[in-house]
Amino acid sequence: MKRFLLALLVIAIPFTQSFSAEKAPKNEKVKNVILIIGDGMGVGSVASWMIENNYAPTCFDRAQFAGFSKTYSANSKVTDSAASGTAMACGVKTNNGMLGMNPDTVAVKSIAEFAREKGLPVGIVVSSYILDATPGAFYAHVTKRGDRKGIIDDLIKFKPDVIVGGGKKYFIQPDYVPENMVEKAKSAGFTYVETPDEFLATDKTPILGLFADDSYPMAIERDIDYLKDATMHTLDILDNNKKGFFAMIEGSHIDHANHANNAEQLIFEMEEFDRMVNAVFDYADTHKGTLVVITADHETGGVNVLSAAKDSKSTTGIDVKYSTTSHSGAPVPVFSYGASAWRFGQMMENTEIFARIKELLIDKK
Repeated sequence: MKRFLLALLVIAIPFTQSFSAEKAPKNEKVKNVILIIGDGMGVGSVASWMIENNYAPTCFDRAQFAGFSKTYSANSKVTDSAASGTAMACGVKTNNGMLGMNPDTVAVKSIAEFAREKGLPVGIVVSSYILDATPGAFYAHVTKRGDRKGIIDDLIKFKPDVIVGGGKKYFIQPDYVPENMVEKAKSAGFTYVETPDEFLATDKTPILGLFADDSYPMAIERDIDYLKDATMHTLDILDNNKKGFFAMIEGSHIDHANHANNAEQLIFEMEEFDRMVNAVFDYADTHKGTLVVITADHETGGVNVLSAAKDSKSTTGIDVKYSTTSHSGAPVPVFSYGASAWRFGQMMENTEIFARIKELLIDKK
């Protein structure tokens, strides 16, 4: 255990930048917040991509500040995506499996809901299905993450300006819902699109995009840059509101690759994630007041990057090794870029991500 803690400390030191109260930079005015979540993306996943890229600059190198987030839930030292998503979206630790509620099943307002109340548009882009735990935490309030009907009802009620990903079957198949929820969403005013091309061709909000029956295909299975293209079109749409916006983007399949202990799939997902994040950084460079925060809901797979040779002094290569097919309790990195990015360069509870975004975007004077 002591060796493990020492190793974690050695890893953490280069990532973090801290400031004394006297020397802390002043908050810059934040107009737009883009929260990017690499589902299941721990330090091992980040390191795997850096090494695969032969240490050429990645989006993580480009980030201006970095810290760590503690991911445990209210009832477990190893969180699931529902509890961790709720922590980041709503600022409370809750029990595994619950969305948008505290452990006493009281609904808690999300940062996306605060943004809408302030007159800011909201966009959500995922590569999984849009009712999954992480996106659901930003608009739903249910006791069980598998409550498809309840989550869809909350989605239609919340009516984000853009929400795209997979999950069509959950809206139309009787095994999941008693009525056609796509038609219900259309009746509520949603523009419904079924392919990324249809999405890229419209800006009539609110937009509901369901591009696959379940999750959208993994990066290794397709030849389009879905995550970057969908993200940038979403930002273009949200940018029409001159007051600012909130967006949550999830690289969902990093988690799926790590659950499967599939290092090849992991690299494909990290490569796509990197292209998307760099494009968002470019956007921040040209849109003053944009804050970008990149983190994970939890670590998946217990990913380790080890020497591929028996002799540890050899430089012949590396192996990506997994220690579990489930989640781990390891802290996850937090990277930030743009306006007031320095606020995220410390060790923090995952609930602090909500608190700091709210302070900068919602509570600003």
